[in-house]
Amino acid sequence: MKNRIAERLNFLINSLKINIKEFSQRVGIPYTTMLDYCKGKSLPGAESLEKIATVFHVSLNWLLTGEGEPFIKKQEPTLVSEKPSEYNSGYVYIPVSEGHISAGAGLIPMTDIEIRLAFREDWVKRKGDPKKMVLIRVKGDSMEPTFYSGDIVLVDTNKNFVDIEGGIYAITIDNKIMVKRIQVLYNEGKLKIISDNPRYEPIIISPENIIINGKVIWFAREIEK
Repeated sequence: MKNRIAERLNFLINSLKINIKEFSQRVGIPYTTMLDYCKGKSLPGAESLEKIATVFHVSLNWLLTGEGEPFIKKQEPTLVSEKPSEYNSGYVYIPVSEGHISAGAGLIPMTDIEIRLAFREDWVKRKGDPKKMVLIRVKGDSMEPTFYSGDIVLVDTNKNFVDIEGGIYAITIDNKIMVKRIQVLYNEGKLKIISDNPRYEPIIISPENIIINGKVIWFAREIEK
């Protein structure tokens, strides 16, 4: 079983076109531990497998058994340009924000042009309260290859705190909104702000110097012609 899970982990890493070090950083598992997993020397526990499945949108069943497709298909949104009713025919419409900063914390959806994406109501409600979600566009290359400039991410603004296991968040630092991966440094009482692009160095920051606008729970990407 160890070797087979190791084979699937190596297949996943090769499919993502990254190395083991980057793979381990993105899921928050120590490099040496991940190396042992990939070599079949040890077996990843349920928590580690769940992290891998969540970060890379991989089927947990496939990781465990090798059955089915490895990657989970993401829900395809429907772009609408008219202002619809909030709930219509089983769909929820979530606004695309221009990334403005509110008077306090949070994101302000654009008001001059009403652009929204439609999500199936049953799907989005499993993720949280759609009334407290907003879509924003990623800018720059600091989160490549996870997100590329122009990608749209769904942010749950109700999750305006950092989970124990960390994650990817829309944050505000020095009046700039950005999407970054966050790791909690418990011993130091600080947060590590991580860019998935290895060209950018991580930043260590005190919690009081950052605003957590919400957690990224989904993303979409246009297919280039």
